[in-house]
This record gives sequence, C-alpha cells and structure tokens, in this order.
Amino acid sequence: MVTSPKMKKNIIFIPLLFALLIYISLPQLYVSAEIQDQRFSDVHNDFWAKDEVTQLVEEGIINGYPDLQFRPSVSIMRGQAANLLAGALKLPEAPYQPVFKDVSPKSSHLRGAMATYQEGIFGGKPDGTFGTGDQLTREQMASVIVRAFKLEDTGEDVRFTDDNKISESHKYGVKVLMQHGITTGKEDGSFDPKSPVNRASFVVFLHRAMIQAGMLEKESPISFNKPKTIGDFDPIRFEQQFVEVPITNEDKTFLRSNHYLQLVTKRVQPYAHATDHVYIYGVSGMKSTRVTVTKRELPNGDYFVFTELRNPQRLPIRVDLVQIEKGIKENRLEPYSKYPMKKDIDDTFGFDIATSPIGVLETVSDQGTGQQMIAKSYRSRDLEMKYPNGALSQTRELHDEKIAHSNIVMGPNRVTVYELYSRGYDIVDQWYLSSAEKLFSSNQRMDAWMHESIINYKKRNKWYTANGPYNKMATTIEPMPASGRGYGRNLLLVKEDRVMLLYNQTQERYYEDLLHNSFANLTIFRGNKTYWETEVTSTYLKNLYNFTAPFVDTRFNEQIALFLYNGGKAFGHKDYNEGLRNYANLLVQQQKKGNVSALTKSAYYIPDYFPAKQQVRTHTSMNHLLGGMNILLMAYQEFKDPIYLQTASAIEKAIQLDEKKWIRSDGDIWYKRDPNGQFAGRDYTHLTLEDLIHSYEKWSAVDKTKLPVFERMIKSKAGYLNKNKKGYTTKIKEGLERINMSNLLPAGAEHTDAL
Repeated sequence: MVTSPKMKKNIIFIPLLFALLIYISLPQLYVSAEIQDQRFSDVHNDFWAKDEVTQLVEEGIINGYPDLQFRPSVSIMRGQAANLLAGALKLPEAPYQPVFKDVSPKSSHLRGAMATYQEGIFGGKPDGTFGTGDQLTREQMASVIVRAFKLEDTGEDVRFTDDNKISESHKYGVKVLMQHGITTGKEDGSFDPKSPVNRASFVVFLHRAMIQAGMLEKESPISFNKPKTIGDFDPIRFEQQFVEVPITNEDKTFLRSNHYLQLVTKRVQPYAHATDHVYIYGVSGMKSTRVTVTKRELPNGDYFVFTELRNPQRLPIRVDLVQIEKGIKENRLEPYSKYPMKKDIDDTFGFDIATSPIGVLETVSDQGTGQQMIAKSYRSRDLEMKYPNGALSQTRELHDEKIAHSNIVMGPNRVTVYELYSRGYDIVDQWYLSSAEKLFSSNQRMDAWMHESIINYKKRNKWYTANGPYNKMATTIEPMPASGRGYGRNLLLVKEDRVMLLYNQTQERYYEDLLHNSFANLTIFRGNKTYWETEVTSTYLKNLYNFTAPFVDTRFNEQIALFLYNGGKAFGHKDYNEGLRNYANLLVQQQKKGNVSALTKSAYYIPDYFPAKQQVRTHTSMNHLLGGMNILLMAYQEFKDPIYLQTASAIEKAIQLDEKKWIRSDGDIWYKRDPNGQFAGRDYTHLTLEDLIHSYEKWSAVDKTKLPVFERMIKSKAGYLNKNKKGYTTKIKEGLERINMSNLLPAGAEHTDAL
C-alpha cells in the first residue's frame, strides 16, 4: 500500500495531538490534589482515611491528641461518639436531666449525652447508664448514624454474610447504612457487627453521611509534604494519658503514658547560682512508682531538664516526655557517634558500658537559632550497704543506656519524644540541656568537645541526674554488683575541672552551663555540712583501716574548694571563697583533734582521710599533703589569718625533715607515708609534679625561704619522668614556664589529663 504525503501528515499529527491532550490534562490532575503539611504523625500519605480525617479536623468536628497523633485505631466510646455527633450536627444545647447514672452535671460527656438523647439518636442502657465509657460497636454505630441523619429505607435488598450475628434492634440501621453506601462492609462480605468502631472508621462513616446530607462539600484529595524525622520516631497507636509539665511558656510539654499520672508534689528549690522547679507525679495502680521532672534554671536563661522514672514494682512501665514546638524552620542533629569510641578494660575501673550523649540538636525557629545537648537514657538500680554503726554506702548498678530521643517535624510543628522505659525494679534517667542561643559558637568548637569526650570517655560526664552525675567507680568499692557495673557520684567528677579550663579559654556557652550545673550539684551533694563526705566505701581503705563511708577525702575537698574559688571569681560570685575558708578551717582543726602524724611539735602530717563513724588515723600521700598545704596558703593570702600560715608551715617542715625519705632511689616520689612512718607505693605519674609546681608558686608569694625543698623535689620528679619518657600534662608545661623551669620539661607526649 502506498501512503500519500497528506496521509503521512495526518498519521503524524493525530498521535501528537493525542499526546498534547494528555500532557495538558496531566497537570490538572496534580493541581487538583491539595498539598499541605501533615497535622498528625500517624495520618500520612499512605493512610487510607487521610482525606476524611483532615476535612473533619479542619471543620473542628474532631481533634487529635496533645502529642499531635490522631490514633486512628483507638476505639470510639459511646460518650465520645455522642459529643462528636452533637458537634457535627450542631445540635442545640439540652438541659441536664438526671436520666443516666454515669452522666453528671460536670461530666465531659454532658452536652453530647443530653443533646443526642433529646434528639432520639442515643438511648440509654438497661442498667440506667448512658455507657459513656463503653466501646461503640459497629452495629450501634449504624443505628446511631441512621437516626442522626434521618436516613430512610430505600427498599433495596442488601445483605451481609453475617446477617445472623446482627442484633434485631440494629438490623434496620445496618441495612439502611449499606443502602446509602455509607458502609460497604468488610472485604469478605461480612459486617462484623459486634466489633468496636475505631476513630478512623467512625470519621469515614460520619464524613460520608455529612456529604450525602449536604453538610459538607467533597474536597479534592490531599497530598502531604513528607515530614522530617530524627531517630526512630514511632507513634504510639494506643490510648494514652497526658499530664502537662510547665517547662516553658512558649511550648507545650507533657508526660505521656498508658497509666494515669497525677501531680503529687511540686516545689521550687533555690540554690546560690541556679533554681530547681521539681514536679513529682504518681502512677496509678503502681504504689511508690514516681516520675520526677526537674527543670534547673541557670542564670543565663538556659535550663537543664532531668527526668527520672523510679519503679520499685515488678511490672514494666513506659513514660514519655513529649514536647510540642511551633515555628520550626530547620532541625539538625550533630551526633557524637560520628567519632568512634574505642574502649578498654581498665585494671582499676573495669569496663565502662556508658558511652556519650546522643548529640547536639540545632533548631532554627521564628525565635532564632538554639541548641540542645541531648543525652541517652540510663537504666539502673540502687545498691546500698548498711553497716552496724549506722554508716551507709550507696552505689548504682547500670543495666543499660539507650537512645531515647526522637522527633518529627511536620511543617512548622515539631514533636519531640524522650522515652523512659522501665522493666521493673529499676530507675530510668534522662537529661537534656536547652538554650535559645547556640551552645557552641562554631562547629569546630562543638566537634572539638565531642572528640575530646569520646577519647576521654572515662573522665567526661554523660549520665547527669538532678542530684549529680554518675560515673564508673573503681572495682575496689562496695557495694559492687556481680556484673561489675558499679556507678556512683564521684566528687572529683561532680566538679567540672576540665570544663572550667575550657570555659576560661573559650567562653563557650555550653561550658558555662555545665559549670552552673556543677555548682548546684556540689551544693546538693554537700547537704548541711561545710565540707564534702564520700558516699561510697573503698574496700582498699576498709581493708587497711577498717573504716567505711562516709568519710572526708582531703584531695576531693581541696579540689572542690579550688574549683569553687576559681569558678566563683570567673562568674562574679560573692561566695567564691566560702569553700576555701571552710576547708582550710577543717585542716586547721585536725591538730587539735589529734588527727595528725607529728614529727616534732611544729612539724606534722595531716592524714588523707577523716572517717565520720570510726576513730582511726590513716596514711598521708604526697599529693594530698601538698594539696592541703596549698589551700592553707591560699586561705592565708585571702583572709590574712596567721593560723593558716602556721599550719601550712608545719606541713612544709615535715616534708623538709623527711625529704630524703620521700624520694625513691630512681628519683620518683613514694606514694604515701603510713602512720607508723613507713613509705610505700608508686606515686601518680603526673599529678604530684603538678602539685609540687603549685606549692613552689604559693610559697614564692608568701615565704621564699621555703622554696629549696620543693625545687629539689620538682627536679627529682621531673628527672624521673624525663628518664622514662613518661611525658607531661599541659598543666606541668605551663607551670614550669611560670616558675622559669621549662628546661625540666620531661620527654614524651603531652597529656590533657594527669595520669
């Protein structure tokens, strides 16, 4: 067959025209679908009733839950259905009538029950109740909707495969509902009359009825913008109880659980440099189970939130802290996990299963750019050991840590969930720090802290609580669980020495916040005393001297006094020297108490430890001794009281008399002097040299005649480190520079923390 040029043109033109028509029509199909942000985290593009739910929510006929979930699979109760129908039909208010036993004038179902009863939509039950808390069954729903919209029998013969299961009183309603196409039944041809109606199904039935009645206009299909999530955000499908926690005025914060939560106690606890707002909630049906939320307000406007779920019962329980925030523009998490953590088994501390916080969440909102440091949750149990003399040692066994944070951003709204899951007989802690400003001024500064924290994971706090941080304790403590996972509040880590140094160098907001928190934690730990006692028994000391917790560790108290002194000066605290005076006074009192090891009347050592419940004199180690002497010299300079100089001079004289005994044959220093005068133990690698340098500096300002003994000991200790290439700390390097002895800097690597 021969095709003419004209026919060829027509053959080409027709397909092009057809394609053009399709092309023109396709955009119209997409334009007709309305694009909007999700309202609820569980009503998304793949949800079968999204259009009906969205329209009825927009009409104000039905709402979601406080956590921005719709919970489509939750059953509708009769009281809820009555309220919804009264609103959808705009039924007139009906006065209260004492018709139903379960509907009082103060009932939340009063309007719905009275209005639908008056209109003949709902009737009561044989027992005289409305059944407000009873599930609405599918056959009941059919009758209710038929009566509500006055639907009539069309005469069409319709049947379900399970007609015989439909109650006689509801057969008419089910039949009419199907005649009008409001229900088509299940895929297998059944109606399933006795099953409860869930929220999604009820909305669809109500929506169809309202469309048929001309009460709503059918809208175009909806397409949602894809929300953004961080973490394993998983909506909870079941009914939950909510109680609001007043964390901020701008956002909503709730506790969420499948158990009823009730506020038991709220209090405000002011500290010198922070204020705690404490909310304690009881959990219904679980005696002694408590949820405590503590908001710690800091002087700069930032705040910590510490959440504790304490469950002494056998049954598991989950409680979530849920935040709803508006005006969110960007949501980005910088995780610690980008830096791999290499762990080891320490001879002293064993294996530490705790790792790091989750990361820094940066939020750009209508208010600006803020950051949060978000922690994992820590599940543990209390351990106690009581002694015959009334003393007590307290630790915790850490069961596990868990990433407990997730969030979803739907348009401008963000839902954040902090999950606390108890398996029973345990405590679950979680914390976060929030700032309307950036915690770190640059990504480089933030990364530097994260990297340092990963490398030095044993000496960086991550498990904070409202009462202080918990860290892996040495294996020589009691009570120690069989798992070896004994954790406690180590006073040396309650004070944030490294953070203080970094704050002085960088003025970063995050370090400032950690320091404010540390000041509060130290106040809490100290209680009503003027000094700090440990709450954990050292089996090493118990075996040596037969004493237990509580006891004063002089090194801990010395370093806390220094920390508060330097921190107080940095922040302009009026009470910056209170800890210094209190600890200096405690040291001075030891001679009068007879708690010293005297060489002469004016030369003596002060022991390392002062037991609270036992009368015993312990050894004196060089690092404790120097630390105490340095505090006394600081107190003398600060307060000009000669008793401080007199006590410091007594320590210096004792060191001078025993100088040759203190120095080992290899140039290192013995660790300790026992009460019987014997020297023993290998000294810390770097710590004592840091102390000797400080002592040299302190005496330089007070009495230079005391310097020779410390200069000789510095040279001996530094020579030992140099010979063995043990390296040095940053403090040693800077200290030697200040005293013009840089030539003594030991060979080897530089360390951030003393070994």
